[in-house]
Amino acid sequence: MKRTLTALAVVGLAAGLAQAQVDGTVDGGDGYGAPYAVQTVETGFGDNFSELNAAYARVANGRFYLALTGNLEANFNKLEIFLQTGPGGSNVFTGLPGNDGAGAMTGLTFAGGFAPNYHLIARRGFDGTQSRFDLDFAQLNSPNFSFYGNVFGGQDFGQGATGTGLNLSPIEIAYNGSNVAGVVGGSGPANQAAAAAVTTGIELSIALSDLGLQDLVGETICVMAFVNNQNHNYASNQFLPGLNAPQGNLGGDGTGAFTGVLNVNLNNFMSEGYFVVQVPAPGAASLLALGGLLAARRRR
Repeated sequence: MKRTLTALAVVGLAAGLAQAQVDGTVDGGDGYGAPYAVQTVETGFGDNFSELNAAYARVANGRFYLALTGNLEANFNKLEIFLQTGPGGSNVFTGLPGNDGAGAMTGLTFAGGFAPNYHLIARRGFDGTQSRFDLDFAQLNSPNFSFYGNVFGGQDFGQGATGTGLNLSPIEIAYNGSNVAGVVGGSGPANQAAAAAVTTGIELSIALSDLGLQDLVGETICVMAFVNNQNHNYASNQFLPGLNAPQGNLGGDGTGAFTGVLNVNLNNFMSEGYFVVQVPAPGAASLLALGGLLAARRRR
């Protein structure tokens, strides 16, 4: 006996996928699909310490979901996540608002005309008293930012949510650092099959309205992320989209040197400066899932 699905049941299934929990794991039930970017270079910041293997993203229920598989070392290395969602950004990092010492990146030139207007900074480590996971959310080229400390309540891994501030809705965040595979240490071309096979890392969810979006067809979210050192002034070679291989750590000047600032032109190191996530209209994800499942039913 063949199973059949009513339209109402299919929409319910699609809604269930859209509401999958932010838990730091990418699996078949969370609706991400194929990665938007896969790592191209082995990590210069330590195998299974700081590595970015692949990037996944989706939009559902008025929120933007982003998952970056891999590891972030528990030494307060910074995971820099840049988002371009509309006007107000700049192709050259201006240093504003400068929260968490991010002004050390003033002069950093993004590749491919990327001009982010939002910046998230994630880091984890032991502060001498307790383990902690912190998150900053900033509107670039303005004085506006919010700092959320110890999001996981005395742990540097887990899942939780921020308070509110610049973001009027809490940001959901999770970190699962259990990966022991993916890219290896070095500066050569990455094994992309191994990178794409990693399913754990950092995952977050942000309300579209907090990114200046209205959940309308035609809106886009452009994304770039990389691992930096504790002071925002020594870039690794772990970028998504990835750098052109082979490539060692960029450091402060692109040669791996420490200069006290991070002032490089990423056009010299990456062919693809960002990836683009389309924003569907409200209900579009459910309708697309409905169409696909009904089509599959008709083929039986």
